[in-house]
Amino acid sequence: MIMIYLKKTILYNCIFLLFLAICCKSIHSGNKLANIRTESDTAYFVDGIHGDDKNKGTAREPVKTISEINRRLQEKALSVYFVGGQAFDGTLILRNIEGTKTHPLIISSGDEVRAIIKGGNNEAVHIENCRYVLVKYLDIIGNGRKEGNTTNGLAIAGSDNCSVQQINAKGFQKSGVDVYNCIETEVKNVIATDNGFSGINVMGSERTKSRRIIIRNCKAENNPGDPSILNNHSGNGILVGVSDSVVIDHCTATNNGWDMPRKGNGPVGIWAWESNSVVIQYCISYRNKTSKNASDGGGFDLDGGVTNSIIQYCLSYENQGAGYGLFQYSGASDWSNNVVRFCVSINDAATTKGAGSIFIWNGSDDSNQMINCLVYNNVFYNTTSPVISFEKASAHKDFRFLNNIFLGVDQVILGNISGSSFLGNDWWNTGRSIKFPGFDNVNDWAKATGQEMLNGKMAGMQVDPLLKGPFTTDIIDPWQLDKLKGFVLNMNSPLKNRGVDLKSVLGIDLPLTDFYGNKIPDGNVNEPGIFQIQ
Repeated sequence: MIMIYLKKTILYNCIFLLFLAICCKSIHSGNKLANIRTESDTAYFVDGIHGDDKNKGTAREPVKTISEINRRLQEKALSVYFVGGQAFDGTLILRNIEGTKTHPLIISSGDEVRAIIKGGNNEAVHIENCRYVLVKYLDIIGNGRKEGNTTNGLAIAGSDNCSVQQINAKGFQKSGVDVYNCIETEVKNVIATDNGFSGINVMGSERTKSRRIIIRNCKAENNPGDPSILNNHSGNGILVGVSDSVVIDHCTATNNGWDMPRKGNGPVGIWAWESNSVVIQYCISYRNKTSKNASDGGGFDLDGGVTNSIIQYCLSYENQGAGYGLFQYSGASDWSNNVVRFCVSINDAATTKGAGSIFIWNGSDDSNQMINCLVYNNVFYNTTSPVISFEKASAHKDFRFLNNIFLGVDQVILGNISGSSFLGNDWWNTGRSIKFPGFDNVNDWAKATGQEMLNGKMAGMQVDPLLKGPFTTDIIDPWQLDKLKGFVLNMNSPLKNRGVDLKSVLGIDLPLTDFYGNKIPDGNVNEPGIFQIQ
């Protein structure tokens, strides 16, 4: 009897478990949103296959279309979840909607697989005059920059405390993600590809209109150019303009700008213009391009009207244009108080005429409009182009190049350096001998001009720094910049303890660490370059 009882119990349990499995499978296959545990009065659910626009919009009774969601959002603002793996046509529109800091309004996929919003020839997501909105885990797709789309992919305007996370944006003529006149907004883990004007673009109508913006862990790849823009640049990776207090952190830009439909000023991988307090750090910008016979196509750029901004701990390599551009165009606000430090350039300025690893240009030709720049503790390596290039129109004041390692060939400095000073730098060749403006070696140049001299003594060097090598790289992950071991100094390097003490001599406040995360001893750099011997 016991055995019979046990057998029946096991049988009943098996039947019950099978029943539960069938029910769960039915619920999950019929509506993938059912696994979201949220009350029906806090979210709308969208299922393009099993939904119906007459439904309540709950997880078990989802609506079907974006147009219905847009209508309901006008009546009541709730979060929106789309079934993962499905594609939804149209533009999701959020206007005058507010979440809260603790409970933001969420727009997301409702399953482990991303949902797709197909904007067609229009935007995929439009957010305007909203607060505390979080858009995440979606693929947004346009018809293509040359196939009919004429818009941005995800556009946020006049909003604050919004966040865009884990979005793939592809096929829009303008920018994959566009932020305009926003405050306290972040763009994180976005991949923007195959767009026209820019992968990610931040812009304001005034500097104070877009401020406190964070762009982090983003990739801007293969954004070739906008076919409709014939009088200005396009094909940028990540671009910030007319903004204040922006951080671009751990981002990459590559293969952008190759199909800009014009000659003239061109695109750059990661850059800023008419902005204040921009920090670009731990980023990689590599193999970016420009159209044939056009300018730019570089890695990084602090452009016209930029003030109080920093590029630090970044890697630029094999771009067609300059690794690091310091530019001021005619009509821009004054350019001043900017810094490039603990950065690397490898074989940049591959094809753009006149460019160098670092390139200075002032289209206004007024030195008072381009003043005060510090370029220190960087490594610039170039086997074909000048290490430092000054455009013919490059009037500037108080540019100081300090404790850098310059590795080049032939004329390492091109153009008129009036307005710049050099101190504590090491100059070495990458194959052929190097020359200085009017001189064959750094000692003669220093004695004749006063460059590289401190208190009447020689502070510059022309010696092999004994870097570990190799000097080329294929690193594409900004979280692996510490693997760029080629620019680490050997322990017996002649540069050991030869750096100019920037803090005590010039009053420069230094960062806490070098390129590799090593602590800068006592707040004073000991060696030129990006590596501090401990």
